[in-house]
Amino acid sequence: MSSRFELDECFEGFLEDFGEPINQTQCSMETLKKYQGKLPSRLLEYWQEYGFCSFSDGLFWIVNPKDYEDVLDEWLVETDIPDHDIYHVFARNAFGDLFLWGEDTGYSYQINSTQAWIIEKKKTPRAKHNTVIERFFGATRTSAHNIDDEDDNPLFERCVEKFGALKADEMFGFVPSLIAGGDARLENVDKVDIFVHLSLLAQFGQIEVLDKNALRKKAFAL
Repeated sequence: MSSRFELDECFEGFLEDFGEPINQTQCSMETLKKYQGKLPSRLLEYWQEYGFCSFSDGLFWIVNPKDYEDVLDEWLVETDIPDHDIYHVFARNAFGDLFLWGEDTGYSYQINSTQAWIIEKKKTPRAKHNTVIERFFGATRTSAHNIDDEDDNPLFERCVEKFGALKADEMFGFVPSLIAGGDARLENVDKVDIFVHLSLLAQFGQIEVLDKNALRKKAFAL
C-alpha cells in the first residue's frame, strides 16, 4: 500500500455528497495486515487515511469487519452463502443495512435488516476489486441510506433530532420490527445497540435471499 494517499474521483464524489468523516477511529497496522489480500487494497488505503468512521451525522459508516463477524454469521447461517466465499462487512448504515465483501467475489451481498432480505449483487473477479470498491463509494448517495415512513417522508434527520447522533455501536431500529408487523413511523423508532438488534432480527427466521428480479418484485409489492 502506498504511504501517500491519493484521492480518487469516486471517493471525492462520495465526500461531496456525504461530507467529511466524523467519529474516526484509527485503523491499526495489525488490522491492515489481517485483511491484506482479503479486501481490496484501495479499501485498506481508505482505512489508513480516514480510519473507521461515519458520515452525514451517522447515516453511513465504514466499519471494522472484525466487529461484525458474529452478527454476520447469524444472518448467513441458514443460507448456503458461506459455502461459496468468505465474506466481510465493510460498511453499514444508520438503519442496520450491512454491505458484504467476498474475498473472491467482491461486493457480493447487501443485508437489508429491516426487511430481512439478503440481496445478491454482481460478483466480480479479484482483478477488478479495486475498481469495484471505488465505484461502490462513487455510486452511493445519502438518499439511498434513508428510510421513508408510511407517509413517504424520510426518517433519518427526524431520528437524529429526537434521539441524538448515533455512536459506532448504535443504529435506529423499529420496535416492533417491520418483519414482526411494525409500521415505519417515527414513534416506532428507537436508538438501539446495533449488534443486539441485528442478532434479534436474524433470529426471527424470515431471512430471504433475493436476486435482482426477486428484489424488484418484492419492492413493487411493498
